[in-house]
Amino acid sequence: MNQEQALIDVFGNALATNPSALRECLHLLRIYRIEPETLYSKWEAYIMNSTTSSRDEDDGSMTAVHLEGFKNSLRRTLELKAQQGLQKQAQSTSGSSFATPKRAQLKSRFQGSTSQAPRAIHDMDIDLHDQLPSPSSKQFALRKNMSETEETLNSHLKLRTEPPRAGSDYRSTINLVAAVKPYRYMFEKITDKGEALDDRIDAFAEIYRKSYPDTEFRNPAYPSQSVVTVVGRICSDANEGKANEQSLLLETSRSFGSGARVKLDVMEVSSYNFFPGQIVVLSGLNSHGSVFAVTRVHELPAISMAGASPADLEDFQYRKMAGQPIKMIVAAGPYTLSDNLLFEPFAALMENINAERPDVLLLMGPFVSSTHPMIISGDIDMMPEAYFAKYIAAPLAKHQERYPKEMQILLVPSLQDVIHETLVLPQPGFEHPRALALPAGSFCLPNPAQFTINEMVFAVNTADILMHLNGDEIARNPVRSDRMSRLSKYIVDQRNLHPVYPGLASDPDSGVDSNQFDLLDLRVCPDVVILPSKLKHFAKIVDNVIVVNPNQLSKMQSGGTFAKLTIHPMAEGALSDAVMMMDEDDEQTMSTYHRVYERCRVDLIRV
Repeated sequence: MNQEQALIDVFGNALATNPSALRECLHLLRIYRIEPETLYSKWEAYIMNSTTSSRDEDDGSMTAVHLEGFKNSLRRTLELKAQQGLQKQAQSTSGSSFATPKRAQLKSRFQGSTSQAPRAIHDMDIDLHDQLPSPSSKQFALRKNMSETEETLNSHLKLRTEPPRAGSDYRSTINLVAAVKPYRYMFEKITDKGEALDDRIDAFAEIYRKSYPDTEFRNPAYPSQSVVTVVGRICSDANEGKANEQSLLLETSRSFGSGARVKLDVMEVSSYNFFPGQIVVLSGLNSHGSVFAVTRVHELPAISMAGASPADLEDFQYRKMAGQPIKMIVAAGPYTLSDNLLFEPFAALMENINAERPDVLLLMGPFVSSTHPMIISGDIDMMPEAYFAKYIAAPLAKHQERYPKEMQILLVPSLQDVIHETLVLPQPGFEHPRALALPAGSFCLPNPAQFTINEMVFAVNTADILMHLNGDEIARNPVRSDRMSRLSKYIVDQRNLHPVYPGLASDPDSGVDSNQFDLLDLRVCPDVVILPSKLKHFAKIVDNVIVVNPNQLSKMQSGGTFAKLTIHPMAEGALSDAVMMMDEDDEQTMSTYHRVYERCRVDLIRV
């Protein structure tokens, strides 16, 4: 007998004729892991006290008011019981986090090589599900805004409500645009770092010259009585605090200024927006050789949009995908609340995944965060890899067993991941997917990641680059008043997924290995850029590129948001016409822009 029928048998017509109350009771059973009979006895005790103390006539039926009061009463009762249990446990044990015999056994079992981590699932003699949930867990479970849509981009496009078609031909084709192989970091030489920084300035100078062949770049540090054009990197000479317009410097490469730095005067410029590390092309003059007075900030040439042949588009969208929209769910860690490692937000996400049945699931780190209080204190019962295997990999594998060949799983690490060895950007993908018990067919992508799903180009950076840009930006009357759009545009304009330099020494997400710096460059203009950040979630179209910040799935002791993308195919008739017009002698007919920004709906949903 399932729990729903058991509840109806115990409560009778009070639930049989009240579907909303039945759902709430089922939810309470899952939260507190109690039997229907226990729930009914607690309901009787509550309603008896409630109706006795009420001054108005009350028949004790399961109204919304009574149900809300019952949930609060049940929560207080179990919280009190949990606190009493913890007090008794504290009295019988010492202060060490591994003081109990079981934890001492676990510590000795997992101490040393992490290769034993996958065995933790089978060897564990502590079942965390047997423990009473923490107060924050109960608060999360009883949240009122679950599954609510917070924001929608392109709301005129329809959602896909039908399940995916069965069969292997339906699966999307996923390929990496830029691969990151494992490498040794912290072996940078100053000369190599300088060359990498110079190469980036020189590359932008070449890009600008291709669009404006008559441009002649001069050294901004040399005195000049006429306006000249220069290229370089924005820097700051502020020793402490945020950079400002009085601290702005322009750093040149050895090719265009012998690596010199010159102070910038931007008083004559009515509108500008800079950040440290930004490559810029400026016009101005240096009357005395000490200050370069800027008169114009040039706009950099746009990166080429992604395109594909009409035949390939038709094959992807109407043969492999049978004309159905692609459904994609995107989420970023942390995946657990800050006072436990039970991963309730991820379990709630899996409920959405099981209901939505997406074609692609993109999960971004941190999965097991190095900043989690319990990880920092060492108050854990398993190795971090075992937490990942039990609470993330196992639910994913269960979904894949239930719906085989439907969903493809993409994982992108974070610099905060305890289960990843690389602590600077770029990060290779997880090296040992089997050790993490990931289901077959999972794709372990690098960070940042550039990849394609069928014809569409995606770019992802799990380091909080939006937060970095937000804190480092120096602006006056910027053309784009929308701050989030402006910060997102930097990524596309600078053709790099992490353009800030130097990063803050106190920020673990700012480390970059200069020997691998070219792996952060955009190879082609992406159709969709995903930048998870602590800043407020958003989905925007920036210069024909969809930029999404899904925010975090878990925020301290409450739930966050995730994103759902519904990407519709192009009009079949237009594609057929484009295929008919294809001519190998005419390059324009051999490629069509993806125009994903016109056919992709993005919903930002509360977990």
